[in-house]
Amino acid sequence: MVIISFLALLLAAELSLRVYHRHTIRAALPAELRGETRELAWADIRDKYRIVCFGDSITYGEDLSAAESYPAMLTALLHEAYPDLEVVVINAGMRGHTSVQGLARLQRDVLWYKPHVVLSAFGVNDANLGHWPLDPLRERRECGDASLVGHLLPVLRRSHLWLTLRGRTRRLLRKLRWQHRPVLQTDSELQPRVSRRGFEIAQNLLATRIKRDGCQTLYMMTTTPVTDAFRPELDGETRQRQLRIHAEYNDVVRAVATKHGACLLDLAGIFAVQQPLWRDTLVSADGVHLTAAGERLVAQSVMRTLEQSGVPGSEPYQRR
Repeated sequence: MVIISFLALLLAAELSLRVYHRHTIRAALPAELRGETRELAWADIRDKYRIVCFGDSITYGEDLSAAESYPAMLTALLHEAYPDLEVVVINAGMRGHTSVQGLARLQRDVLWYKPHVVLSAFGVNDANLGHWPLDPLRERRECGDASLVGHLLPVLRRSHLWLTLRGRTRRLLRKLRWQHRPVLQTDSELQPRVSRRGFEIAQNLLATRIKRDGCQTLYMMTTTPVTDAFRPELDGETRQRQLRIHAEYNDVVRAVATKHGACLLDLAGIFAVQQPLWRDTLVSADGVHLTAAGERLVAQSVMRTLEQSGVPGSEPYQRR
């Protein structure tokens, strides 16, 4: 009887945590789109050539005005080059978002606009070392679990109770100073926000769903660079590992673009050509976000790529 009561208690705790975590994930999703994006109505854009810029804070334009974000600058370049083209460039960037979070909002923030062109740019946050509390749950929910534990303990890997107890125990141990190293120096915490396998799955799913929806052209973008000012708490060895992970995730984007026949816009390579200029003028003081000049370089690079691939096309209003 005691065993049955204990199992019932565990089941009740598991179910309660599942409900709580689903609610928390949904509540945490809307970081915020730009105000001008939230105000768009279908009647305002239905007869226009629609380009959606999908991504994280680089797309959003962190710490910059709306006019200084690369989607806004791209709008200005298109209007100047094609004054007769009725075009709208939609900024669907959200600060702090990973490709997994992008998957969760793809329908609402991208496909709803029935875009002719989608520019997808994720990776900086995915590769960032140190899980946010809900990152493993989001990854498992959208991409399936990619942990080694999952191969050995298939039941535990799906248990919200196990994940919660494990996370709480780690935080308690750190609080009690059972480990005398910084939080990010434990092996368990030296993992990117999205695993490499999870990132690959998310990128493939994004490409598949965007192309399946009828988007004429998908551009997949590698990440802009980070400088030494990014994550100053990391030691030298960990910083090098962080840079290697960023490079590996860019390789994933390149491979997925080739696999799906998407156009690749290699921002990592474009910014590398600008060294050492990008360290001084293109990347902001926090070491990861872009200055207005950096956003302008992205917009100009996108513009060149659009023109080289024949976009805007001759029939920009094909989709309704």
